[in-house]
Amino acid sequence: MAINYVARLRARLPRMMAMSVAILSLATVSGASQADNIENFGTQSFAQIKSDYEGKPFVLSLWSIDCAPCRVELKMLGELKSEDADFPLVVISTDSIENREEAADILDSYGLQDIKTWMFADSFVERLRYSVDPLWHGELPRSYFFKADHSFQAHSGVLTRDQLSKFFSSIGK
Repeated sequence: MAINYVARLRARLPRMMAMSVAILSLATVSGASQADNIENFGTQSFAQIKSDYEGKPFVLSLWSIDCAPCRVELKMLGELKSEDADFPLVVISTDSIENREEAADILDSYGLQDIKTWMFADSFVERLRYSVDPLWHGELPRSYFFKADHSFQAHSGVLTRDQLSKFFSSIGK
């Protein structure tokens, strides 16, 4: 009986080793995709963002993988961030968190890989949009200029350097 057990174990050993290698490979790939700075954006996330910027102005930019005008804006924001590492920027992708790897690649291509970003993590996207701005209906790109007191001005469409410059001039930065 013990001989049969050992024989069965020996027969299964190559398959068990192959499964172990596959599991380790998946863990490595999974770890690589988590190396970005993307956080799950839920209904309480916007309150956390505002808390992180307590008493400080910031720019919030919402974008999507499928939005061509968003890419124009991301390119400009990446350039600004490379010119000024202290540029107060928050970026939120309105895509499902399942598209995390593609979003991370896009952000990386525009030099935005080092900033903390967010990605919609709830299939009820209307609730997430409402948590940011009850008057926002989902048009992209969508941006917000937040003053230190967190009063804000919303903008739909691609931002320009001139608009950003005017905002920062108005707050004395």
